[in-house]
Amino acid sequence: MAKSLKNLTSILILLFLAPIIIATVQTPLFIAQPEQVEEKKKEDIPVVYAAQLEKKQPVVQEVLMEPQKAFVYFTHSHEAYQPILAAQGEKIAIYHPISNITTFQDQINAQFAFHQLEATFLENYNKKEMDDYNSIRPLVQEAIGQNGYDIVLDIHRDSAKANVTTLKSGEESYAKFIFVIGGEHPNYRWNEQLAQNLSNQLNKLVPGISRGILLKEGRGVDGVYNQDLSRNLLVVELGGIDNNEQEINRSIAILAKALSNMLNEQLPS
Repeated sequence: MAKSLKNLTSILILLFLAPIIIATVQTPLFIAQPEQVEEKKKEDIPVVYAAQLEKKQPVVQEVLMEPQKAFVYFTHSHEAYQPILAAQGEKIAIYHPISNITTFQDQINAQFAFHQLEATFLENYNKKEMDDYNSIRPLVQEAIGQNGYDIVLDIHRDSAKANVTTLKSGEESYAKFIFVIGGEHPNYRWNEQLAQNLSNQLNKLVPGISRGILLKEGRGVDGVYNQDLSRNLLVVELGGIDNNEQEINRSIAILAKALSNMLNEQLPS
């Protein structure tokens, strides 16, 4: 009897402890599962680096400006410079069919291009020793009527002597400029103001290189110089009969820079 009671007691104790033993054994398995889920969740979250949080920088597009356009011609194409003829062994004269002011076309073109000025020259017309303004007028009118030129230059050589047309500045000498304005057309004030602007720009670069403006009107002069064709048309005297090639080349370089400065200042902001 006592033995049976002892066995019964053992069975009851075993039944009481069985759930506890089972729970103790299985608990680590149940605890591990939440950790695995948490790790999985962490793996699913994308990593965001600091660089991805930076604001996108605006893309700055470089604006390429078109070059300013210049139309250049020589009404009196045979006007020559005596020192240049002398250096070439030619007879000293103030007019020459070949060695004349038109030989500076390449230099003008190169200097203008250097300063983003696109130069177009009047070509293929019958050049006479003293072509007049009426003869060249229809050619100029046609050329500038088809294109929107920012500046139109009729370049001449002055008849004045070296003491008037030459500037010594530092170690260099330059051929001086003067602008001729015809006062006998209604809109000449526009041409005059443009000439004044360019004259000012020239003198900013090399003080005294421009002699300013010569207004011509009345008897014995043309009085228009085809400037009624365009408000942007200027008659420019480049040096005089005594200026040499180096002086003229230096002045052409200054002219190109001054034109570029003036035209860029006139651009709308």
